[in-house]
Amino acid sequence: MNRVLTIVGSSARAAAFSAVRAGCHVRAADLFADVDLCRICADTRVGIYPAGLAAVVRGPQGGAWMYTGALENHPSLVDAMARARPLWGNPADVLCRVRSPRLVAETLRKHGLSCPRVTMDSQAVPRDGSWLSKPCRSAGGVRIAVWDHNSPAASRSHGRYFQQFIEGTAYSAVYVAARGHARLLGVTRQLIGQSWTGATGFRYCGSIGPIELPAAATDRFAAIGEVLAGEFKLVGLFGVDAIVNSAGVWPVEVNPRYTASVEILERAGGVRAIELHAAACEENELPKRVERTNGPVSGKAIVFASSQLEISAAWTDRALAANDDRRPMWADIPAEGSMIEPGWPIVTVLVDAPDEAAVDHALRENAEKVRAQLRVG
Repeated sequence: MNRVLTIVGSSARAAAFSAVRAGCHVRAADLFADVDLCRICADTRVGIYPAGLAAVVRGPQGGAWMYTGALENHPSLVDAMARARPLWGNPADVLCRVRSPRLVAETLRKHGLSCPRVTMDSQAVPRDGSWLSKPCRSAGGVRIAVWDHNSPAASRSHGRYFQQFIEGTAYSAVYVAARGHARLLGVTRQLIGQSWTGATGFRYCGSIGPIELPAAATDRFAAIGEVLAGEFKLVGLFGVDAIVNSAGVWPVEVNPRYTASVEILERAGGVRAIELHAAACEENELPKRVERTNGPVSGKAIVFASSQLEISAAWTDRALAANDDRRPMWADIPAEGSMIEPGWPIVTVLVDAPDEAAVDHALRENAEKVRAQLRVG
């Protein structure tokens, strides 16, 4: 592609690697400035998030810009930065609509698609564990909780909403949209609150894919993407998190930007995400069809700290030395001297294997290796 692209968000690493693979010259800014990201592009660690990202977007570099999570929660900032240079992604007015849980639910139901019930009023739902309390400005499953008698009192003024709790398996679908239509690029299984990663509750901690679902579920995912693209005028890459069970596919959240599972679909083969994103945003073009390869299944798992720790030079060097530049096994590698607080991410492990079960097993093994290495310094 040979273009300059500025990428900003809470973590820019995955999108930056995707863009570099597509031939872009990347300028990035995020909360971490991890060493593997700094090796492939100019990156700035912002001290004031998210406002500090604006200075990077307004910098002297040329080209377009795009955002990763969780800037969809800050539409006014997105709008301000979009005045500085061309945006590859969804503008503020689209974000305000598609990030409304109530509007999304009403839209899907209007088209005959199942979705959990949603309300903004805590008094309208029972406190029996059959509903979830979720922040309106959500990211990665943080601060999502079961709504029951142990939950603190809440009201409309607390910036939360309530969503029917659906039992099943969590998946994430990735799409590219243009001209009011969407193409389904693939589906991954989400890892949520897995204790072996150090995550708790509903926190996102990884992805495995691509997953081949039954045709009915795949068709339903495709229909969900088409409705959302048409009704909300989405453009470029976006994702839908959903619960799948015997009753069908239940969308629980729309992520209108590059999502965490995109790099897994790329790694497994057949998806050139940033090229598709650029074509959709700049040329209003969609791929005529999505090629799917018979490559390996890939996975990622984010390992979280259970106590405060300081990253040693030896550990950082070991992680970098173990990496293959084309297919890294470690990502989001913190710099020497980084202080990791309890509950913060330490590193991301990535694996490839013949099937989903083997990927799951390898991720668990590698996460344990991280913990063992850090215990011995």
